[in-house]
Amino acid sequence: MSARTSDATSAPKTRRGSAGSSVPVRTRAPASTAQRPGTPLVAAEEAAGIAALASGRRNAPASAFAAVGGPGVQAHDAVMQGVPGRALTRLWEDTKGRLPVEAVFRVIGVSPRTAHRIKAEPDKPLDARTTDGIYRLESVRALAEDVLGSSEAADEWLASEAIGLEFRRPIDLLSSSPGAEAVKTLLQRMKHGVYA
Repeated sequence: MSARTSDATSAPKTRRGSAGSSVPVRTRAPASTAQRPGTPLVAAEEAAGIAALASGRRNAPASAFAAVGGPGVQAHDAVMQGVPGRALTRLWEDTKGRLPVEAVFRVIGVSPRTAHRIKAEPDKPLDARTTDGIYRLESVRALAEDVLGSSEAADEWLASEAIGLEFRRPIDLLSSSPGAEAVKTLLQRMKHGVYA
């Protein structure tokens, strides 16, 4: 049991309103220790997810962020913290020959020269922008693999023109959030058989 007192037994919290009156503050019940960021269990899950990402396990970026609560504030925090450079190296090696290298670098937001520097320092954390690009690409690849049945089919689809994307290659749209959302929306429509 926790040594904390329940919110139900404490006095309701208030704040000053715009006219100087007291306004009740809405509060949530405290989350269990396993759900709060910064607790040992969550820190261990986050470390395991980031380790999976760094080791290059298939779909590791998506699972790394799922380990800290999936999409949302905790995934944002994990992106802001960054991942080791070896995550980029593993992605680069995994997509070699299946996705155009220049398109992968454009999605992630690095030049070939920067990618080579990152490869030379695999333990150095990547910045948030690069980590976000890796997460965006890998989450779309995981969804495409789920819809199309294999990573090879997913990568082939990403590199081919898609009618539902105005004959653009999905990989070319992943360098922006709106483009990535359009690709995810099309994949969801394909998954559910809605093409029109």
